[in-house]
Amino acid sequence: MFNRTRSRLVVLNAVVLLLILSMLGGLLYFQMRQRLYHDIDEILKQGQSRVQSAHNLMELLKNDHPDPQMDEKTTYLFWDAQGGLIGQSPKQPFDLKTAAELRDCAGDQGIRTFTANKQRYRVLIFPGPRQLNAAATVGIVRSLEDTDGTLRLLLWDIAWGIPVGAIISIFAGLFLAERALIPIRRSWEKQQRFVTDASHELRTPTAVIHAQTELLLRHPDHSIEQESPGIAVILKESKRMGKLVDDLLTLARSDSNQLQIHSSLLELDSLLAEVAEQFRFLAQTKGIEIATDIQKPLALRGDEGRIRQLLIILLDNALKYTPSAGRIEIAGRYQAGSVAISITDTGCGIAEEDLPHIFERFYRGDKARSRTLGGTGLGLSIARWIVDAHDGTIRVTSKVNEGTRVEVLFSRKQRSAAETG
Repeated sequence: MFNRTRSRLVVLNAVVLLLILSMLGGLLYFQMRQRLYHDIDEILKQGQSRVQSAHNLMELLKNDHPDPQMDEKTTYLFWDAQGGLIGQSPKQPFDLKTAAELRDCAGDQGIRTFTANKQRYRVLIFPGPRQLNAAATVGIVRSLEDTDGTLRLLLWDIAWGIPVGAIISIFAGLFLAERALIPIRRSWEKQQRFVTDASHELRTPTAVIHAQTELLLRHPDHSIEQESPGIAVILKESKRMGKLVDDLLTLARSDSNQLQIHSSLLELDSLLAEVAEQFRFLAQTKGIEIATDIQKPLALRGDEGRIRQLLIILLDNALKYTPSAGRIEIAGRYQAGSVAISITDTGCGIAEEDLPHIFERFYRGDKARSRTLGGTGLGLSIARWIVDAHDGTIRVTSKVNEGTRVEVLFSRKQRSAAETG
């Protein structure tokens, strides 16, 4: 799939560049042609001014050239009132037939392009000045040999430059397309892995529910009390599947930017105390102590629902992996220009090789133990998204069999009214 996409990108880039080069080459050619012709026309007009300022036709014809500043590529022709050629300077560059064709081709007056003997000329015809009574019409002819040669060379350069540019664009396109596809390929691989992991995670509870339901149907005469262990398993797996689906929807919506953060000024100290109290009862059943060290007042601008979800995820993880007689400490305070939240436990800790991957979706260091404890492997991914959505940072430090510390820093954007008052 990616090879086909890369090929299409390369071809598209080459075609677009070929069209651009063709257009630019055409514009360059016609602009250069226009400029060269304009310069020649200016030379012809300057010659016209010099002829009109002359006083004696014979003097013009006696000289090798009416204008010493002109080169041999410019010729002056003089016709009488009947169209007969009186003379030309330099002498005899055109025969009588060609001179007559020049006069007829250019019309009464104006600048035209004329071709004779496979040679192109630029011709200016104008009425002779009064002081040159014999010359009723004057023509100034300028050879286009050099100009056409220059334009031919330019056209060849453009003709060679376009395919060379197209070939270069193909190799450049291959390189750029490969670079452009790197993040797309990574995203695709992550998506494929995500779908595979999600399918695997959903397959287990689905299989358990299916098996337990079949067992229930084998004994239709049993009472609910007799089948309560199987029903409990179905309920547990259904809850686990429901939580997994909710987490998947949350991450999918966050990836597509469908989840919005509704910021408001919230009393973080009260929120921390409330969430800690909710977990304190669960901790007591496991013999785990929850201690708090919360600065008051402590305010934060953010989405209260998402911040609550973040705290629940972090505390739930701490409670799952802390053994009996352990301790969890929740702290919140102002720290420099930030609001700092930390949750420290004395649990089993995280292996050093697992730390760089803990925020990846479905990543679990001890998969068997995580599944036993009811984890989906998505909690920390959601926590990371919530922190990122609030422009915060999250850092985890841990040692095996010693414990884990999670620290979250949010920018201190606004203080509470109690603090500023």
